[in-house]
Amino acid sequence: MVLVASAAFPSGADDLSGEIEKLREQQSEVKKQQAERSKKVDVATAEANELAAALAALNAKVNTQEGKLGEAEGKLEQAVTRYTTARQAVVSKSTEIEALESQVSNRAVSAFVEQGVGETPILDHADPNQAIFMQSLVDSVTKGEVDVAERLKEAKEDLAVEEFLADEAAEEADQIRAQMAEQLAEVEETRDEQAVLTDAAEERLEAQLAEAAILAERDQALSAELTKKNEELAKQAAIARAKAEAAAKAAAPAPSSSGKKYPGRDEIVQVRGFWVHVDIANNLENMLAHAARDGVTFGGWGYRDHQAQIRLRKQNCGTSNYAIYQQRSSTCRPPTARPGSSQHELGKAIDFTTGGRTIKSRNTTAFRWLKANAARYGFYNLPSEPWHWSVNGR
Repeated sequence: MVLVASAAFPSGADDLSGEIEKLREQQSEVKKQQAERSKKVDVATAEANELAAALAALNAKVNTQEGKLGEAEGKLEQAVTRYTTARQAVVSKSTEIEALESQVSNRAVSAFVEQGVGETPILDHADPNQAIFMQSLVDSVTKGEVDVAERLKEAKEDLAVEEFLADEAAEEADQIRAQMAEQLAEVEETRDEQAVLTDAAEERLEAQLAEAAILAERDQALSAELTKKNEELAKQAAIARAKAEAAAKAAAPAPSSSGKKYPGRDEIVQVRGFWVHVDIANNLENMLAHAARDGVTFGGWGYRDHQAQIRLRKQNCGTSNYAIYQQRSSTCRPPTARPGSSQHELGKAIDFTTGGRTIKSRNTTAFRWLKANAARYGFYNLPSEPWHWSVNGR
């Protein structure tokens, strides 16, 4: 913020300036806090992003582990299915074998009875010959079932192998599942811990962002208040300037009533391109002729009327009445006499140039010539302006 400067402030301006200065100090402190908060936001953002990336990697790992566990469970399910099918086959074949064995036994007994033996059990018969006969009978009856029995035996053996393989597969699947479950549990535990850290980091980041937003609002409010106070101060300064200008205008001599006697048109004549008062025309002519003989050629201007002097003051000093009529000549750029006080308005001052440029240095040939010769023709230099020569050095 730029404080309004004025040559004269009204009463109360000091209070406003003090308020503005305090507001500026407050805003400076807020901006300092904003810079510090911005750094903290950057750190919190980086931390949150890093933790979020780590959490995403863990989530991907969990998904991979879960996929592998699913594959293991699929293999286990296949093994269990094979085992169940095998067990059902064992039960079915066992039932079939029992039925066939019962059938064979019944046929042997029936054959024995049909031979007139009766229902005497083979093992309990007292006659060895009779027992041998009965066993032969049984063997002859069961001989036709040997192939079936063999097939059943092979089936049972196959089922035993299947049962072994199914049990082995189930055990392997259980081991895989246990390992995967353990690994998955570890990863999930790490993920949960990471999620807690990530949530905490995001909370810190949100807190930093919230504080930054509060500081931004505070800065905006201070800026608005500073603008308002500066506008008030500017208004007061404008009022003060207007009053000062009005007072200066009232105190300034009017061109038509200043009492200054300006030369008439018939009193201003031209000498080698210079318009000057008739009183100095001969001296100027003689000086310029002398300079020409010495190889020095001068240009420039002399007389300007009162209105031209006013226009020059506006150009070099400012457009207010104070600037035109009261401001010190030395504060203008370049220095310019007040209207009514310039020898140019009387036609008795000349601003010299040489080679088309104003003489601004005392080290030039033109200035050294004037310094050595001008006084004999009645022209004297204004010390602050090497180019300005008049009848009285003003």
